[in-house]
Amino acid sequence: MEMTTTEVAARLGVSVRQVQRLAQAGRLQVVRRVGSSNLLDDSALTTAAAARRGRTWAAHTAWAAVDLLETGRTERLTGSSLSRLRGRLRSCNAAELVRLTSRRAQLWRGSQTRRTTDQLRDEISLSGESMLARRDIAAQFGLVAVDGGRIEGYVAHDQWQRLQHRFGLEADAEGGVLIHCTDQEPTTGIVTAALDLAERWGVRERGAALELLAERLAR
Repeated sequence: MEMTTTEVAARLGVSVRQVQRLAQAGRLQVVRRVGSSNLLDDSALTTAAAARRGRTWAAHTAWAAVDLLETGRTERLTGSSLSRLRGRLRSCNAAELVRLTSRRAQLWRGSQTRRTTDQLRDEISLSGESMLARRDIAAQFGLVAVDGGRIEGYVAHDQWQRLQHRFGLEADAEGGVLIHCTDQEPTTGIVTAALDLAERWGVRERGAALELLAERLAR
């Protein structure tokens, strides 16, 4: 949904100038301009709000945490840094994990105007709603697989411009393409999908995602 900078500022409890800085830094997506005003996509508001509630991990630490919860190991951190992360994971709950890992990527939303959706799916690391469309993945969340027609996944920052050009991706607050851009090599699996669902989707999906993350943290 499109929102003005004033509306976003009110939602986040910050000044309009702070919202403008978040947009300039890529933390909020400018969909289009109307006169002298920017209209922003509200998809990333949850992430921006999480960052304001307390300290969050840098992207490489967030992905190291995902690695540990997904596979039990990571090569992104070593020594005392890795030990501290393991300890933090033992002490945090699912909602805290969602907040702490919120800076793992920047979310972009839009529409595809070139080539096929299957071709786009082949060029990104699928996550979130795209993974929930798979019956085996949905079953792990205790949900029924539903393909809502949207595409969600991760792409490296250095591949983003090429992807935009190749598939004619255009900013659209109601668009069915959700791309998470990251400067790290993403680990996409059930944990990443759960984080995506916990950040944005409905009450049922969020509850199922938090339950799955709690189970992983308890292992």
